[in-house]
Amino acid sequence: MLEQSKDLIKAFLLRTFDVREGEYQRVLLMQLNIFLLIFTLLVIKPVVNAQFLSMMGVDQLPVMFLLVAISAMGVSMVYSRALGSRSLRRISNSTLLISVVLLTFFGILLKLDISPALVLYVLYIIVAIFAVLSTSQFWIMANLAFDAREAKRLFSFIGAGPIAGGVAGGYMTSILANYIEGTNLIFFGAALLCICIYLNNVIWSRHIPKLTTFQRKKRMKDFGDHPIWLIRQSKHLTYLALIISIGVIVSKLIEFQFSSVAVQSFDDPDELTSFFGFWLSTFNAVSLLIQLFLTRRIVGTYGVGSSLFALPGGILLGSSLLLFAPVLWAGIFTRLWEVSVKQSVNKSATELLALPIPSGIKSQTKSFIDVFVDLAATGLAGLMLIFLINGLDLSVRAVSILTIFILIVWIWVALKVRREYLNSFKSKLTQIDKKNVQPDYSNISVYNGLKRALETGTEPQILYVLDKVREIPDKRLFDNVSQFLLHPSPVVRARALQSIYYLEKTVEPQVLEGLLSDPDQEVRYKAFAQLLRQTKEQRINLIHNYLTHSDPTISGAALVGLAEEARNNEEMKRLLKVEQRIHEKIDYIDLAENSEEKYLYKVMILRAAGHANIPAFYPTIRSFMDDKEVRVVNEAILAAGFTMNVTFIERLTEFLVPKDTRKNAQLALLNYGVGILPELDRVVRKETTRAEVSHMIPGVLERIDAYASVKVLLSFLNTNDVMLRLEALRSLNALQRDFPHLRINKKDILGHVIDECNVYKNILGVFYKQRQLLPVNESPQIKEARTQLTSLLERRLDGTLERIFRLIGLRYPPDDIISAYEGIRNVNEHVRLNSVEYLDNLLEPTLKKALLPIAESAMLDVLSKDVIDNLKVTVPDEKKCLFMLLDGRDARLKLAVFKLIEAVGSMEYKEMVRPFLNSHHEKIREQAVKILGQQAH
Repeated sequence: MLEQSKDLIKAFLLRTFDVREGEYQRVLLMQLNIFLLIFTLLVIKPVVNAQFLSMMGVDQLPVMFLLVAISAMGVSMVYSRALGSRSLRRISNSTLLISVVLLTFFGILLKLDISPALVLYVLYIIVAIFAVLSTSQFWIMANLAFDAREAKRLFSFIGAGPIAGGVAGGYMTSILANYIEGTNLIFFGAALLCICIYLNNVIWSRHIPKLTTFQRKKRMKDFGDHPIWLIRQSKHLTYLALIISIGVIVSKLIEFQFSSVAVQSFDDPDELTSFFGFWLSTFNAVSLLIQLFLTRRIVGTYGVGSSLFALPGGILLGSSLLLFAPVLWAGIFTRLWEVSVKQSVNKSATELLALPIPSGIKSQTKSFIDVFVDLAATGLAGLMLIFLINGLDLSVRAVSILTIFILIVWIWVALKVRREYLNSFKSKLTQIDKKNVQPDYSNISVYNGLKRALETGTEPQILYVLDKVREIPDKRLFDNVSQFLLHPSPVVRARALQSIYYLEKTVEPQVLEGLLSDPDQEVRYKAFAQLLRQTKEQRINLIHNYLTHSDPTISGAALVGLAEEARNNEEMKRLLKVEQRIHEKIDYIDLAENSEEKYLYKVMILRAAGHANIPAFYPTIRSFMDDKEVRVVNEAILAAGFTMNVTFIERLTEFLVPKDTRKNAQLALLNYGVGILPELDRVVRKETTRAEVSHMIPGVLERIDAYASVKVLLSFLNTNDVMLRLEALRSLNALQRDFPHLRINKKDILGHVIDECNVYKNILGVFYKQRQLLPVNESPQIKEARTQLTSLLERRLDGTLERIFRLIGLRYPPDDIISAYEGIRNVNEHVRLNSVEYLDNLLEPTLKKALLPIAESAMLDVLSKDVIDNLKVTVPDEKKCLFMLLDGRDARLKLAVFKLIEAVGSMEYKEMVRPFLNSHHEKIREQAVKILGQQAH
């Protein structure tokens, strides 16, 4: 009977919420955990609010708003730093345990009537901070427990937990407060949190996979770098932050008015507790009903811009009622509208407002806006109320007047953000593909703009919109998206399948059957993932049928799709025997009839092994990295990237050097996410790393949209490797071009420019000396060696000059600076002079003094003593020249110097080679051995 009930529940969860085998316990425990957290909050909060207002009076509520804002901001900063250095499991358990101890301790003090005023102040702050941290750390834990696909599929179901907890907790408090003294409910809440600690540990130990550092970094979001600067740089983000902060201020003003009329109506703290509990739950219940039945209809019919006015419009009506009749029913109506519409219609509209903002900027600013902008606005609302209520001793009516005034500002900002939202979206669509004729995006809504882009847009615009559909799935666009399943471009077909996966719509089985035989392997994998998602009945049989299909392209798509879906689901891997099936495919390779079939099996194995992330297959991936076929090697490279395992990183960097594996090596390394930056930095600084590998790493960093990339690249400017410095600068210029929101501190650039100018002068001195030492009567060997060295030095001078200009391009408009650099190198004298004149007008005095003499000397065809004297260049003797060149990390210069030393034959010079007998660079070591005529030891 019990097993039958379990099967019925599983069938219901699969059919209704797409909860799959191996996910049931994880999902239900997560939902129960957040249910209890919110239930507890809705038990404790009405008690503490009621006790505080009854004892301290509503006049002290503004002070609490300010204290909560300051305290929560400080705790959030400490919490954010702790996340970077400590285990989330430990932090999560500690937070809950500390909450239990504090609630119990201060509950006892309140019960014993020991300093009740102080206790209530502290309890109010504790509950407010608990509300912020408990939900925040739960969703961080949820992002670790589920990958992006699972999250999209399951978070709506898990999200029912906090809604149910909010409804049940308040109603439970409302009932219990009639029978139990309010202060005793604090102990009840503490007991519930003990259950949460137990659930927390069960979830961590059984259901959160052991993620690598890279996976954890990809799933966890922090406050980002320079969020305030990013917000200020974007008019759209500024308006968005402003409208959110105004909403918080108004919310606190309404909360004060609601509390004020409630205190006037209820003298008994327990009655007030019951009232708060009942209405807090009712607000949540109404919000849920609006979200389920009205939000999509309102936002879909009237658009984002018009939906933004629903919340301030209703509050304006409520505040007007409170102005003329500050009674309980008016307070309830205003608070009901504010809470329910804010959590439903307004929340959806605000999320859609962020649609045109690049995902990199969004991820770096969202947490900051959600936490610090919210808290700052709370503190500001507290200050306003302190001024009105405590300072001027005004009534609730005065708060209504202030609220109405702020609502007018809110409506004005909403008009501005609506216009900016439309302009941002339309300009983004236009900028994506400037080469082709553009569809007309003027005078249409964003939804219609998305629709038109899908109907008549160019391929880049279609891909952009398909990505946006994945971010915020709008099921009305399904018909427009599904047409691309037959698009001639495989990239568009694969992206359309991905979007449909997130839209949670069903594709005709015969269409998917055709896509499973698609020529492009990515399309085949995505098609099977979609088939797996939409098949509710007999799923195991369907998987088995496709895995054993006679066509290796179809069975391969099934295996890879399954491996991708089951990556973090150990139970599904075991149930469907993923590891065993991959082993079977490995055994079958030698039985393949021809080389093409053998290749298909290798691809299938590598993709499945990479996505499934089963350590037993790491040696297989490594072995295929040495395959004779480059296309197999490229697949092995991608598979290593899918694993996100640290042991593959150094080997992957080696594949950056050959051109035929570079692209896939970059993609594999980029798949590790921002967490790979410290590892790449370590590889560059490792002595055994080949220079050619180091020089390729900036090309990877320039594609990572994170301020940490800027910091690592800037650190490369301090190395002795001149080529690495040049590549780092090229990548910094690329970052500045592709991700202009990444802030580069321009004050640091000046010092680097001066340093590079000094390097230029030092190389120029050595170059001038070597040119002087080129008399006609030297032996042909010496002359050849010296000529090669001077030629190489001349190229290094060119490289240093480029580094100087690329550095200046980080401080001034990069396109203009690069044009000036190219102008100085132009064969036309008039162009060269114009470039120098342009720099003379553009640069600040310090840079002008350092750069212009060098730029003028670079224009000359002949290097004379007058030029050397004018630049104040020190010309070293030959021995010092050679020492300077051997001291750097430039392997080619060292080999050129070795050749000159060997040709000159001086024992004094040969001794300079001795330190290189044990060099990590093979050619340098061999040449040193040859010159000294002995074996390295």
